[in-house]
Formats: sequence, structure tokens, C-alpha cells
Amino acid sequence: MVQPFLLSGDISDPLEWIRHHCLDNIHTPWAKITIPGLSWAIPVTNFSIMAVLSGLVVFALAYVAGRRPAGSMIPRGVLQNAGESLVVFIRDEFVRPGMGHHGDKYLPFFCTLFSFIFVTNLLGMVPIPMIGGTATSNLGMTGMLAVSVLLVSIFGGIRENGIGGFIHAFIPPGLPGWLVPLLFVLEVVGFFIKHGVLAIRLFANMIAGHLVVGAFLGLIFVAKAYWVAAPSVLLALFVNVLELLVCFLQAYVFTLLASLFVSGTVHPEH
Repeated sequence: MVQPFLLSGDISDPLEWIRHHCLDNIHTPWAKITIPGLSWAIPVTNFSIMAVLSGLVVFALAYVAGRRPAGSMIPRGVLQNAGESLVVFIRDEFVRPGMGHHGDKYLPFFCTLFSFIFVTNLLGMVPIPMIGGTATSNLGMTGMLAVSVLLVSIFGGIRENGIGGFIHAFIPPGLPGWLVPLLFVLEVVGFFIKHGVLAIRLFANMIAGHLVVGAFLGLIFVAKAYWVAAPSVLLALFVNVLELLVCFLQAYVFTLLASLFVSGTVHPEH
């Protein structure tokens, strides 16, 4: 999708590292997962490696932050206090305002969602040789995150309200009978569209930063003038620093919207 906006990708290309971070890359033929009984294999790409690495980092941080001495519930150390602050923040800002205390059962999901997106975004800023890249700038990755929110919304709504109550949530109250079928279809379609938009907005925001950096650095080679180098590099550095804020902001917005979507089916009256 973004290949036309980038350079050739040749190793002599000075913007190769931008292309490497924006596009997924399949590694050597041996780097694949073969599924027994099937005629095809799952290729191992740099984005899949970064996603697994992000999951391991989140798991390790959660494990250390969750450890407590026997019989003690008091957090100790910077990491444990930071972990507790994150959980309380997500609970008080995202979960309870929309779902009340009954929504605490969904708190682990939203904490995992926020932590995974935030860590993945940050790791994408690190120029790791061969495997580096921002996994959340891949539509397949953000799509799977949106699908997880969709599944929690559907099964959470059915669990809390039953199938009838879940379906009834798509019918706005006070409608005349002849409008019910039309509005029901529109509400169902909108329900799936907003989860799709959730994936697209994270993908677009994360890939945009790399493209802007590439555009600024590309000015140097387009103009072929020394006086362009200094402002181009400074602007690229400014965008890189701004991306650190975007890493947190996109994890925040994604989790916020996810909590609103789930609360809309779990507790539609809110």
C-alpha cells in the first residue's frame, strides 16, 4: 500500500531503514513455521518477531510487577508501583466510568491491550538490526487487535445480557415499528465499521510518523544541497521526539475507544 511513497528499498538506498520500519519483510526461507497436515507455512516476518518480543516484554514486566511477598499486598519498588498506578489509571479512567464496578472483570483485558500497544510502539522506535520495525504500523496487526476488541464486545454483551438483550441493544428506543428493521441494520453495520476504523486509525497514525521522517530526510537527496541537510535533520529529529508522545497517545486512544465499544454492549444503558 505504501510502497509507491517509499524508495526502491535497495541496500544502497539511504532511506532503507525507513522502508524497513514501514513495510513487513519476510526473512530467509528457513524462517517459517510449518503446520503439520497443511500444504502451506506461516512465514516469519520482522513484524511478527517484534510482536512476539513485545508480548514477552509485557509478560516479564507484568510478572515482576505482580510479585508480592507472602501475605503482603503493598507494592515495592518503582516497577511494582508503576504497574499498580497503570492498573488504577485504566480502571478509573476507562472501565468504571462506562461499566461501573461490574466492569472490573474486563480490567485485565484492557490493561493487556494498553501495555501491548504501548510497548510495541516504543520498540518500533528502536532501530534493531534485521528484525526492527513498528508492528502496529501493519494493518494485519492492528486488525487482530480490533478483532480481539470485537470478540470481547460480542461475547461480553451476550454474557451480561443474553442473546436477546445483546440484539435488542441495536434497536434504539422510541422508534416507530416501520423504522426498526432499517435502524437495526444500520446499527449492526456501524458496530462492525467502528471496530474496523479502530484498526485503521492505529495503523495510519503509527506509519505516518515514519513516512514524515522519510519525507524530511528525502529532501536532502532531492535538493542535493548542503543547506537543506540541517533543517531536514532537525525536522526529522523533532518528528522522532513527537513520535514518543504518539506512542503513548495511540495506546491511550485505542484503549479508550475499546472500553467504550465494550461498555456499549455490556451495559448499553450507560
